[in-house]
Amino acid sequence: MVLVEPLRVLNSRSRFYGLQSCVSRCPGTLVVTKGCVITAKASNSPHGVEVRRRGGDNVHSGRVSRRDLGLFGISLPLLAGFASNLEAEAASRSVRLKDVEYPKLQEALRAAVAGDLEKAETMFSELIEEDPKSASVWSNRGSVRVSLQKYEQAAEDFTKAIALAPDAPVPFLNRAISYEAMGRFDDAIADCKTAIINDPEEYAAWFNLGNVEVRVRDYDAALNAYSRASRLAPGIAGYRLKEALVLFELNRLEECRKLVQGLVRKYPNYAEAHAVLAAVLWKEGNRDLAEGQFSEATVREPRYKDIRWVGNELQWPPGLMTAMGKFLNITY
Repeated sequence: MVLVEPLRVLNSRSRFYGLQSCVSRCPGTLVVTKGCVITAKASNSPHGVEVRRRGGDNVHSGRVSRRDLGLFGISLPLLAGFASNLEAEAASRSVRLKDVEYPKLQEALRAAVAGDLEKAETMFSELIEEDPKSASVWSNRGSVRVSLQKYEQAAEDFTKAIALAPDAPVPFLNRAISYEAMGRFDDAIADCKTAIINDPEEYAAWFNLGNVEVRVRDYDAALNAYSRASRLAPGIAGYRLKEALVLFELNRLEECRKLVQGLVRKYPNYAEAHAVLAAVLWKEGNRDLAEGQFSEATVREPRYKDIRWVGNELQWPPGLMTAMGKFLNITY
């Protein structure tokens, strides 16, 4: 497992990634709101883990533990016998294990995860001044800058990290997000593909590739990317939902419906899945069933009644947005 950075930005449209509910309702798949798009991802688990923060809530307090750092993307050996292999891998990736225990890095990580992004950016900048050859620090500052919507500066930070750790996938997949935000879709696709070459099992790279392919409306390619991501990380419900969205765009409605029906059975509190299923059922002419599913969605998230919110927050592809808009016009 690559040891490049503790924090991974998976996508600013993070609600595609997981559930609209709290962790107890679906372990391993949470949602980052727009105010906090930095994601903690387990490197030793098939499940993605995101940190949800609203208002003044504190996500983490106190010292960032070795377990936390494992969740943030750094694999830590549970047995002493693994230490030599870990050190060898770190050396090959231009990453120092001393970064893991460095108190200032710990504080910067706490600030980032808690949503204090300006403080985190300042601290990572200070760390870069102290040691400009740390790929992890460059990459983490880039992640914070993505959250601050400083996309050009973030891309520059990821480029620095790539120069220091060219075989690591994470800076490539994160730079792809910066490029996507700037409308540089070809560059974003190229970076995702490089991340996949560096680590074919890096499911976040496949997921981000699917996101960009949707932006350029290459739905067949997007479906392939999302399918690979969901096979690599079967515990992440949001990856399966993204497959369903693309199936809808390809007019493969029965496959889409069956997939989403499976999700709502397994995760009954998954508001977005209920909303998607409502649109699919309406498209198929099952209005009563559609209204029932939409009621399930709005009980958990009333803003699904606002098509503008759906478009801005979830960024569904156009076919699904059209179906939901027509459904809302008739129902409300």
